[in-house]
Amino acid sequence: MNTDKPEAVEDQASHKPTDASVEASQGNTPTTPQDARETPQRSAELSLDDLLDAHLGTTENHKGLNYQTIIEGLPDDAKKLVSNLRNDYRRKTTSISEKRKELEAREKVLLSRRTEEDLRSAMDLPENIDLYDPEGLKRYINAKAAEQVNALLEPARKQLAKDTRLDQVKSFQKEHPDIVEMKEDISKLISEKNMTIEDAYFTLKGRAYKAEMEKKNQEILSHKAAQREVGYKVNVGRPTTPAKRKFKTAYEAYTFLKQQGHK
Repeated sequence: MNTDKPEAVEDQASHKPTDASVEASQGNTPTTPQDARETPQRSAELSLDDLLDAHLGTTENHKGLNYQTIIEGLPDDAKKLVSNLRNDYRRKTTSISEKRKELEAREKVLLSRRTEEDLRSAMDLPENIDLYDPEGLKRYINAKAAEQVNALLEPARKQLAKDTRLDQVKSFQKEHPDIVEMKEDISKLISEKNMTIEDAYFTLKGRAYKAEMEKKNQEILSHKAAQREVGYKVNVGRPTTPAKRKFKTAYEAYTFLKQQGHK
């Protein structure tokens, strides 16, 4: 009889609810209306970065969408979300544009001709500089620093000059579209006479214009020579008054006069 009591106690202990079951029962409690109301408000505050981090299921670039129709058909919360994303995008692009302008302004100053001249002036040291003199040592240190800065800026200067030249060529090609038809001759002049693209273009245009003018002048001279020859033959070879034409029949005379416009 005494041995049955511990077994009963063990059975009761086995039915004691565990921590896991308590957590599971708490997790199955339905969401309160307050929690449900918080979800849309939190979604409306999403930024552009949050949207990019969200898993939308596809990365395909869809085309042919009527954005105006889609926006009009969205719920109010979705319209607010789109408005927030648009404002966030505008702020980001404005900030990027401003930073880019600042960087371009700094780059323009660093790579300007004035900065290069200042660095070269600082690099110029006298032959009798006294490194034991504090001012001489300071100047020597500044010269070495300027030399290092100048060496660091040199690749950027070359790239800037290359980009600037490319923009100039594109602008020139836009103003003179026929340059495409002359690219082989232009390339030949650049290779043989070390001309710029602009100089080679105008040289070829000048040659073409000169050849055209010579051709026209030759045509004019040939035409004048032909006129002189015809005039000489008319004055010498033909009588001053044309001979009266004779007709065999009246019908032949009528046909001739009709062809000449007589009635």
